[in-house]
Amino acid sequence: MSAAECFSFHPGHHLHHSKIDDFNQPRSLVDVSHVMENAFLITLNGVTEYWFHHDPQRVLEALTKSHPEGIEVTADKKFLFISTGKLIERFSMTQEQITSCIRVNMSEAKPSLESVVRAVHEQNKQKLIQRGISA
Repeated sequence: MSAAECFSFHPGHHLHHSKIDDFNQPRSLVDVSHVMENAFLITLNGVTEYWFHHDPQRVLEALTKSHPEGIEVTADKKFLFISTGKLIERFSMTQEQITSCIRVNMSEAKPSLESVVRAVHEQNKQKLIQRGISA
């Protein structure tokens, strides 16, 4: 499964709309380099730290399109902003080891059209039988 199938809003995963106000804090330019898997080295004001994101491929794609002066973090070190010139990619980051993605098997979460039709047919059949009509 890809990171796009992750439904987690824990730090280092997807951004929840309730966090949008946290974007409006001072930002600082940073240097970013990919270490391995979901780990990145972030250098801010001469201090280098490990940061993690559940979808490193997406971060790497944004970094390859970024302007050197277009990589910033918020003061609380929760959000990474990467400007590609056309848009600004936003990432929820964490300095802790990242939690596992929350996955949902969509075939189980959403019934198939066939099962819905069968259920409706069965309900209608039962209603007819209750009214004394052979179904």
